[in-house]
Amino acid sequence: MTEVTIRKARRCDCKLLMQLIQESAEYQKLPHHSIITAKELEEDGFGSFPAFRAFVAETKDDFLVGYALFYYTYSTWEGRSICVDDLYVTPSHRCQGIGSRLWKKMIQAALDVKCTRCNLFLLKSDTPGIAFFEKEGAMNLSIAEGWETFTMDKDAMEAFLKVSKNTDGVNIREAKRKDCSGIRKLIQDLADYEKMPEGPQIDAKTLQEDSFGEMTFYKAFVAEEADTLVGYVLFFYTYSLDGRGVYMEDLYISPTHRSRGIGSALWRKVVQAGIDAGGCRCSLSVLNWNTPSIEFYKLKGATNLTQEKGYQFYRMIESVMKKYAKE
Repeated sequence: MTEVTIRKARRCDCKLLMQLIQESAEYQKLPHHSIITAKELEEDGFGSFPAFRAFVAETKDDFLVGYALFYYTYSTWEGRSICVDDLYVTPSHRCQGIGSRLWKKMIQAALDVKCTRCNLFLLKSDTPGIAFFEKEGAMNLSIAEGWETFTMDKDAMEAFLKVSKNTDGVNIREAKRKDCSGIRKLIQDLADYEKMPEGPQIDAKTLQEDSFGEMTFYKAFVAEEADTLVGYVLFFYTYSLDGRGVYMEDLYISPTHRSRGIGSALWRKVVQAGIDAGGCRCSLSVLNWNTPSIEFYKLKGATNLTQEKGYQFYRMIESVMKKYAKE
């Protein structure tokens, strides 16, 4: 068995890391032209605006044989989270526990900054990957709760930005610290609508700390009329083998203010933020019974990846994360 060290990725790893990414992309049957370049990987991971974190598995002779790539996310129910975009070990070094060690390193990194969830998206056809992550304690929320994943590619994003509608005196602006109490109320309204009223566990103070504190886990825009918040959108930046993106965690408009273009205006702000950051996708997840939202997103150019490509939404919860980290 080869002696392997698990450590944080460094800028100087990018050339070897890129080779592993290309291997992983081939395994996932991703189009070659859509994969990031080594230069983009270096800038996106170690430049002025890092989009991801990574751990690598290194042999004694300085050869990389595996990696785990992840980024910080946010849940309006439980707060800080991470999303694992890719975990890959070269075929010659599998069945040696390297994948589990990389996974455990990520889990510990998440717990160190008080994350309470670890999310990932797997293709239904990826039987080995599903078996691995289910063995490690991840639960399939696409089956358990009915979550379906949608995405807009860059062409759809740019087309969406070209269409605008007057919001009739409603001000769409970036959220401020003082808005967190109003956002928390709207979060509860959304949870009630989703038939999960006990879901939200965070308070306004936590929302303030996690967006305006030392680390920024999310961004938000609000819709305001007569000094009252009537809608919000919460999002965070993402990363994948094709580069940067954004993920829209929540989009909610008070029932009395719907059908006025406010939802589209808020979503458009997220899409613009993604484009401004050099992003190539805008993703989101919707409960499969929520037909009005599904039709709205499809109308604006979003594609259902769960139905069309078999994307499955997995999650490891905090109690399982803590137990796994101690093993």
